[in-house]
Amino acid sequence: MANFKQGLGSNLKLIRKSRGITQEDLAGIIGIHSRQLSKIETGEHFPSCKTLEKICIVLDVNPKDLFDFDFLVSENEGAMTGTDNVAAFQARRIDKDNVYELFPDKKQKQQICTDENMSKTAKALNRPVYVEYFDENKTSKIVVFYPDGKEKVILNTVDIEAKQNINYLMKEFKKIAKDKAASEFIKLALEALKNDKALNKIDTLIDGMKLARGID
Repeated sequence: MANFKQGLGSNLKLIRKSRGITQEDLAGIIGIHSRQLSKIETGEHFPSCKTLEKICIVLDVNPKDLFDFDFLVSENEGAMTGTDNVAAFQARRIDKDNVYELFPDKKQKQQICTDENMSKTAKALNRPVYVEYFDENKTSKIVVFYPDGKEKVILNTVDIEAKQNINYLMKEFKKIAKDKAASEFIKLALEALKNDKALNKIDTLIDGMKLARGID
């Protein structure tokens, strides 16, 4: 059961960090103490069904992804933190041709990060190796390399940007959710993206707003 709890906690930490959400923020949104969330992520505690449901809603994740331990085993629960003795690396882009190098290590010289050397590392360690790639200080993708030579992209730029957009929109919409007029305007704006009739209607609303504010 301990491995099962640690596997869930590890996946939760990985997904939460990929969304750019802190433990404190997630705990506050789902209504639990940050210490409790920390214990869930380390595998000490197992969340209730209600808490799991809230986590899935806030992180916009399918429940099965939290329980997919195929690419995340309990011994690697610290993979995304840069701490603990785990097979995890970070790499940054160094030129426009998408060449990456591993972040400096006090004991090793700088080296170019390639699929080949990461696969060799996984084979030598006989366990998965996780690499978080950075482009201009922002995560661009996360890839896991397996000892058998296979690899799996956990997140890419499109996924990350989509989640960041969702988080931003959710945060901003919460500020005006109780304002009926503002909420209706946002709904109409979303509809205008795919409906010409809604687009014409929102054009009229915007012209009215300009007149009300004295804008030409």
